[in-house]
Amino acid sequence: MLQAYSVEVRRQDAQRAVAETRGFSLVLGARRADMEAGFNPVETLLAALGSCLLTGIQFVAESSKVPLEGARVVLEAYREDKPPRIVRIGFVMYLESPAPVERLERLYELTLKNSTLFQSLKAAIPITGRWERT
Repeated sequence: MLQAYSVEVRRQDAQRAVAETRGFSLVLGARRADMEAGFNPVETLLAALGSCLLTGIQFVAESSKVPLEGARVVLEAYREDKPPRIVRIGFVMYLESPAPVERLERLYELTLKNSTLFQSLKAAIPITGRWERT
């Protein structure tokens, strides 16, 4: 079964674009190298991957009855100019939980296995990730 997603992105002005879906909107930077316009496309991709990982870890923690008091992901992407493309992504997922290390390791593995964006992106871009307890 396929699930469809739809987002409309429109130019707001020379510096910004607005992405909209289901009544929500997100202002994005749309001028190359303008650090004040908002999230650029690469940062938006990283934010989407981070959000997907956090959604996944929350779902897996609840399903597995692993107490999860906090979680955050710090991501980095590396881009080359010719051709313009992302050559690798790295991330660290920080978990706050009293659960044993073995349970958190399994939680992390299941999250990666069930993350739509992680699974999709890793087919095209090398991704390295790890988790740490906070």
